[in-house]
Amino acid sequence: MTSIKQQDDLSISEDGAVQKLAEKDSARLIVVSDSHGSTNIIISIIKRFGYNADALCFCGDGIRDLLDSIKNYSADSWLMKLLPNVIMFVRGNNDNSHYNMITDKHIEIKVPVEQIFTAAGKRIYITHGHSHDVYYGTKQLVTTATEKNANLVFYGHTHISNLQHKHGITILNPGSCSLPRSGLPLTFAVVDLKKDSDKAECSYYEIGWNQNGDLEFIPYNPSTKEINLLW
Repeated sequence: MTSIKQQDDLSISEDGAVQKLAEKDSARLIVVSDSHGSTNIIISIIKRFGYNADALCFCGDGIRDLLDSIKNYSADSWLMKLLPNVIMFVRGNNDNSHYNMITDKHIEIKVPVEQIFTAAGKRIYITHGHSHDVYYGTKQLVTTATEKNANLVFYGHTHISNLQHKHGITILNPGSCSLPRSGLPLTFAVVDLKKDSDKAECSYYEIGWNQNGDLEFIPYNPSTKEINLLW
């Protein structure tokens, strides 16, 4: 990314980048959610995975962290190149509808409750999930995704990594990169899409620290079962 700008579709992206993403033969998306104050983890994820990613998707509850990460990168021309050209994000139940971001200029950022965009020919629906009763499962998400003709759904809120395939729709929760539940590790996901394939390649990573205290990312297998936190 070369500059910070919020487009009419409410993405933070370069001019024309969202359309280019839709038309690409293949695309890589970083999916992160529920950072709850852990700005440094988002910065580290971008530093490690941003160089070959086409988009960063943030599923809510930590918009301030996301914007502070973008601000951090915008201050360094080399780091700025690591920011994906498209950043999609949605409002969580702990986020505000508007934020101010101060870089070399003042930018007012509007935060949508949901986003729909296309990557490598696949329609993707992003929501936080609290308005879809995801504590009880993904039934409402599937209904909404079907109504919106989405191929994939990205959501958060449960703080539990989860990957399901229902009625031809991939339903992905990257888990929380800061405050996971049920004894799970800190996680996020990377999704690879190809225009000529219906299959989404979804890779999860556990966030940990080695013996030297350095951050490391370890491949992780999420649950593929329906999640119900109120059982």
